[in-house]
Amino acid sequence: MKSRHFPVIPAWGVVALVLPLGCSGTMGGSGGAGGAGGMAGAPGDDRLFVPEGLPNTPRAGDVGQTLKLLAATLVQGPAGLEFYAAVRNDGNAPSCNAGMLTDFIDKAGQTVASVATTLRSKQLYRLDASTILSCVDPGQIAMTDSTYLPPEIVIGALARMTHTFPTFGGFDGIVPLIGLTVTQVETVPKAGGSVYTGTLTNALDVTASAPTVAIFPLNRVGRPLGMATVGTTIVLPPGGTWSFETTTVSDPGVDHAAYPAAFITD
Repeated sequence: MKSRHFPVIPAWGVVALVLPLGCSGTMGGSGGAGGAGGMAGAPGDDRLFVPEGLPNTPRAGDVGQTLKLLAATLVQGPAGLEFYAAVRNDGNAPSCNAGMLTDFIDKAGQTVASVATTLRSKQLYRLDASTILSCVDPGQIAMTDSTYLPPEIVIGALARMTHTFPTFGGFDGIVPLIGLTVTQVETVPKAGGSVYTGTLTNALDVTASAPTVAIFPLNRVGRPLGMATVGTTIVLPPGGTWSFETTTVSDPGVDHAAYPAAFITD
């Protein structure tokens, strides 16, 4: 029996960045249970970047990339600074096992920290009998998040941010799969904010265990305002479902984007 976690969520740290080619192993990380997003703007606002006036541009010389940063939030959360971003694939082919590397640069021009995160995507592809890839399809939007930014990052001391998107592409013969789906999502007011309820379905033809769901509340222009998460230890057979309730977000925005993950055994 082989156990694999889809989508791939490597445990990336600050500065260091390692991207696996396939989905082998049991990689953990930001898709697990727990955590609540910080306040990042009033519902219905149309700001694409928060804080406003803090540039976040591609790294110098980083040309030809098909992934594009659409919106981002850097905000004080309950336990420290949090970062959320929306990224679109403007290319003509899937971007697979993709990540985002963000540089935080202070007013003296020094890089305070470089933080690597995984792009959460919804589409799975089979490369061969033992390899499944998590990819961002052309025109589709992925989300990324970090709720554990280094304490040396201080918003008021920053002058700008830069980013790049490590990714794998050019795979021939990959076949799209119907994977894990999230439906019937409802926003439920709770003390101190709101939670999300919904249903995750295992549409794969193999068993999925320890499923997780990350849900990003969005403002009117699709900027992620925070993140709610939930996870369980249950095992879902093909066609199996799981009804969930997430952690709390302080600002539910006006829409949401949901991204499931699980360990897959075949």
